[in-house]
Amino acid sequence: MTRLVAVEEVAPGIRRLAIDSGPANTLTPDLLAALDAALADALAVPGTRAVLIAAQGGRAFPMAPGPNGADDAARLRAICARLDRAAVPVVALVGGRAMGEGCELALAAHFRVALRNAELGLPDIAIGLPPGAGTTQRLPRLTHPSAALDLMLSGQPVGMAWAQRVGLVDSVVDGDLDAAGLRFARSLIEQRAGPRPAPVRRLPPFDRLHAAVAERRAALLKASPVEAPGRILDCVDAAAMLPYEAALDFEAAAHDDCRDSAVFRALSHVARGEVAARRRAEGGGAAARPVGTVGIWGWGAAAAALAATALTTGTPVCMGAPDEAALTEGVGHVDALLTAACAAGGMGEAGRAAQWARFSGATGPAGLGRCGVVIEAGSGPWTDRERAFAALAAAAAPGAVLVGTGALVTPAALAAGGRRPEDTVWLNLPDLVPDASLAELVCTARTGEAAVATLAGLARSLLRFPLVATGESPVLTVLVAALEAADVLVEEGVSPYAVDRALRGWGFTHGPYEMADRLGLQTLLALRAGLAGGEDPLLRPILVAGQLVAEGRRGRVAGRGYYAYPEPGARGVPDPGLDALLDTARRVLGRMPRAVPDDEIRARVLAGMAQAGAGLLRRGVVRQAVEIDLAMLHGAGLASWRGGPMRAADERGLLWLRRMLRTMAEGPYGAAIWTPDPLLGDLIKTGRGFCDVEGAAATAEVNPA
Repeated sequence: MTRLVAVEEVAPGIRRLAIDSGPANTLTPDLLAALDAALADALAVPGTRAVLIAAQGGRAFPMAPGPNGADDAARLRAICARLDRAAVPVVALVGGRAMGEGCELALAAHFRVALRNAELGLPDIAIGLPPGAGTTQRLPRLTHPSAALDLMLSGQPVGMAWAQRVGLVDSVVDGDLDAAGLRFARSLIEQRAGPRPAPVRRLPPFDRLHAAVAERRAALLKASPVEAPGRILDCVDAAAMLPYEAALDFEAAAHDDCRDSAVFRALSHVARGEVAARRRAEGGGAAARPVGTVGIWGWGAAAAALAATALTTGTPVCMGAPDEAALTEGVGHVDALLTAACAAGGMGEAGRAAQWARFSGATGPAGLGRCGVVIEAGSGPWTDRERAFAALAAAAAPGAVLVGTGALVTPAALAAGGRRPEDTVWLNLPDLVPDASLAELVCTARTGEAAVATLAGLARSLLRFPLVATGESPVLTVLVAALEAADVLVEEGVSPYAVDRALRGWGFTHGPYEMADRLGLQTLLALRAGLAGGEDPLLRPILVAGQLVAEGRRGRVAGRGYYAYPEPGARGVPDPGLDALLDTARRVLGRMPRAVPDDEIRARVLAGMAQAGAGLLRRGVVRQAVEIDLAMLHGAGLASWRGGPMRAADERGLLWLRRMLRTMAEGPYGAAIWTPDPLLGDLIKTGRGFCDVEGAAATAEVNPA
């Protein structure tokens, strides 16, 4: 078995610790233990005059695969403390990306020699975790306060040009890093340079350090639940006020507090889920097909928005329409969007001309026959769009990915109409909140991996997060469930505006009724009609939404829905006329209004979301619960520090969720909607949470009895 840390005397008095923990050179618990022992041994050998810490065989400097456990954090602190006490110079040889705990290890060394293309970074702040091995104390001693805070608060990697300029790296080299490190160590010995650990280096003047901290603190979001940035600033302040060892303990406590928080668990859940979702979207290793030009069939606002986004992100587009008049209309919409985008971005005529150089138009489906991806994005009755999709599929080149759009599409109907199921995907680009970044790639069981990988690549080029699902849209299914739970509350006397306010207070940028208006209330009713019992108004609470549609209040596009929209594109404002309509509906239903606290509103709506998510997981629509959470984060404006409705259900406890659902099931329409999903009982019996199972496994394990 290969040794995790090989120790070699590469020159008289110079010992090299070569780390070898696999291709990625990750800081595993075993590696940390081996490194600690090897470092102790090397420093204890009589005659040792310098120690090099490097990666074996030209690999990248060690980095953490993700946040290690508390015991491993303590082990890394011990290693860095050993470096502080070292009686001889210790040099880190940095190649590749030294990130997270690997960066902390490199910064704890006395000197750093790096390859020109290497990077340093502390990305764990993105998951709510401050440094934990002394970096908040060492960085202010290595560089000026602004640079130290930039590295710790941004989470972004930095290149060696910047790192050398601010004093974090002593030598930047090309070529053989080991040879360069050996030369550097020899020069230290020749110059009789001693160790240079952080404790002996001076901090900048207190006023300068405190001013930098105060400036960053003022820029932090007020009352943010993510504590890590503020705790980093506290630790840097402590560097100037506490003895070094006490300040290290202060940082360790901050790190451990954040690690024990629900915010850290939520953010790390999201980060792991995003990695897994990206891998799934890559098609299981299948090669994506060349796209070339994207064909977009449609000439209305939706098609134009998709075309304009593609053009501004560098993708060639061919817009297709049935005749010249329709094509001219579509081009006009695209021109208006590009003109507005150019004005907002300060782009000149040359940039605008470059965008139009990527555009072409065609009449008839055959005009899109050479496109690598063909997207049906028309408007009008779905029966007309189905016929258009079939014609586009017949004209498309072999291997072209065939894409349907629209909230009411089903991938099974698309595949049947196009007769090329292996190439067919429903692309759902929800517009439930401004700046939504979700792209749902909804497949059938027969959709090919290459088609998924190709469309995922296009989605990423459009600056969207691709999420693969089977059969239905996770974000729309969960939104409908949220609105069903909310509608019962509204019928009990709660204002839709109070529901939205309560959900915004939990971390959504927009409440469910604001999202309903953006989706369109007719579309919402159609989605509900497709659910079990949805065709029976006595089984599902749709009276209020149905009455709004009957009065022409169809949502944002109509200027009125649950909210009023005085100006196109503006955020909705409460509509005083809604109260009278709600009072009438409650009288018809025989409901007596009651006061409902925000906590109960949130609990019932979130329970509804989790119930819908359980069904998605059990039916195999998604493989993991985190995919539902990602749909809500990227598609419905939920703050990432919440983790998502499934993570929140696990955090609060599935016994609580089952009790809440049983209570909801006792109410009007409740049994048909809120009887706890069979998956929930199975998870409770086996002591697991939603985030512990995968969809396919869950389906097999559930006992309907």
